[in-house]
Amino acid sequence: MADAELEKLDSQEIWVDLYEAAEFTGYSVVGLRKLIARTNQKPEEERELRVRKRTSRWELWLPDLIAYTQQSNRGPNRKRKNAT
Repeated sequence: MADAELEKLDSQEIWVDLYEAAEFTGYSVVGLRKLIARTNQKPEEERELRVRKRTSRWELWLPDLIAYTQQSNRGPNRKRKNAT
């Protein structure tokens, strides 16, 4: 996603579900679940991301998620090219 598009999203203070978060950030759903698991192990005041569990799904606070992905060494892994 382009930086301009991320800035538009950053201004929206909304909760997004796991699949929307994966679409916005480029993370895989599995990677986001691992991130949520690591986040929930910390005390609430030390968490980098606000997450909440709904009946059947996780939701993430979009401004926190965008800020998290913009930190250095954060974001999805780049796909490697086959060395043939």
